Parts: sequence; structure tokens; C-alpha cells
Amino acid sequence: MKQRDFLLWLMLVPCLTIKGRYRIWQYMDKNKLTNINIKLVLQLSRLNQEKKQYIYDWYRKKVWQRQFQSIKQCPFIAICDSQYPKYLLYCIDAPICLFYQGDLELLQQPLVAIVGARQATNYGKKILRAWIPYLVKSGLITVSGLALGIDELTHRTTLAAGGKTIGIIGTGLGCTYPKRDDLLQEKVAVNGLLLSEYLPWQGPNRKNFPERNRIIAGLSHVCIVIEAKKRSGSLITAMQALDQNRTVMAVPGRIDEQTSKGTNALILAGATPILVPQQIVLEFKNFY
Repeated sequence: MKQRDFLLWLMLVPCLTIKGRYRIWQYMDKNKLTNINIKLVLQLSRLNQEKKQYIYDWYRKKVWQRQFQSIKQCPFIAICDSQYPKYLLYCIDAPICLFYQGDLELLQQPLVAIVGARQATNYGKKILRAWIPYLVKSGLITVSGLALGIDELTHRTTLAAGGKTIGIIGTGLGCTYPKRDDLLQEKVAVNGLLLSEYLPWQGPNRKNFPERNRIIAGLSHVCIVIEAKKRSGSLITAMQALDQNRTVMAVPGRIDEQTSKGTNALILAGATPILVPQQIVLEFKNFY
């Protein structure tokens, strides 16, 4: 089995975690292997004996063969591919495979992640609508998570300005979450790029979204937080961006607004406060 096919097969292995898959990839890469046997997969998985037995039975019965042939027909990029985005390659527990729809070449462009509160205020919306056309005109590609609030407004405003945007979703590409009447997810796939590390038929799961956030942070050169409560997924993304040595910038807000407590706290912790979009563009001056 070719290396990228083996990595795709690993995506099907039940009970195997994101960390487990990445650990297996690291072993293969270090030892320059194209694939490994099931016993070594189980050893590297670090799972308990019950789960190891479950995986072994699943493998022995070959119930995976039909699913494997099915997902091989889906466009995907593997961590061993030359097209795999360089910024993501060295991020924490990088995804070994990403399924995609749209223009994969966007991953080689200057990418700015924009995240924020699901309950976006008029303040956050006003900033996005004023700044994104400037970012688009400057050649930046926006990245966000297609969630409600700041995420979806980032994608919509980018497309309305004639720009390109990348959506990282917490479900498989065959699912749409949350449901929208305007087919925003499909528009992103047609006019930009849609990425997922989940199997095409996988639906939403609470744990998927924090996992998805590390990809948003890892892909991008700069991470912008528009609005965020004191505890939020946006702050998780910002922390992951900091862990991966990315530039984190935050929009300051009123100290009495819940949706500004997170961004103001980020600034106190050392994030760069943004007052004008030109600050964002300047961060990319050495990109090429």
C-alpha cells in the first residue's frame, strides 16, 4: 500500500485518536516507512487492551475494505504530500489527512485566521465589514470555522468583496452544520476551499470543534480575534496559535461588554491590539 493510501486507511481505524494517528506518522516518517503492520499500529496507538482487541477484530474481519474504496474516491491531501501546507506541517498533532472541496492552491497563499464570538455584536460586525474588503484587496485569504457569528460573517464578507476564503469544518464534508438557508458552506467550497479531517459521513460532535480550531490556527500566519467571551472557542484558537508561534492580534473592546472580555484579556496577556487593518497586512510583509 502506498504511503498516502496507508495514511488514509488510518483515518478509518476505530478508537484511534488524532494524537495516535500523528504518533504513527511520526514513527513512519522518522524510519522512512511507507506503511506498517497492524501489530505496530496497535503498539503505537497506546490504547488499552480492550480497544486494541476491538481494532484487531475490525481489521481481521476486513469490514473496512468497502469504506476504504469509497473514501479513496474523495479528494484528500496527506501529510506526506508536497502540497501539504508548510505552516500546518509542524503544528501540534497535525492532521495526517485532510479531505477537501475547492481550490487547494489557496493553501500556498498568505492566510489570515479570523475568529470570534458566535453572538457577534454590531461592533464586531461593523469592524469585519469595514476591514475585510481591505484585506481582500491586499491579497490575503481569510480562514475561519463556518460557525455562527464572526466565523460565518468572515466568509460571507470575504466572498461579497470578491475574495477567497477557507472554511475548516468540524464535520465530514458530506454534512452541513449548522444548517443555513443560503448554502454558505457550499458557496465556500465553490468560491474558495473547504477542509475537514473527519470522514465524509461524520456528523457534528462537541469534541470536534476544539480539534478543528488547531487547524485554523496552524494553517494561518496570523490569527485575529474580533470578539470573544472570557471562555470561548475563539480563545482556544488563539492559545493554539500562540503555541504554534503564530502572531495573535485582538480587537480591543468595551470593558463592560461580555464579548470583549476575552479579547481584552488576550491583549493584557501580550496579543497585539489592532486599531486599523493595515496592521494586519504589515504582518505579511515578509511572507513571500
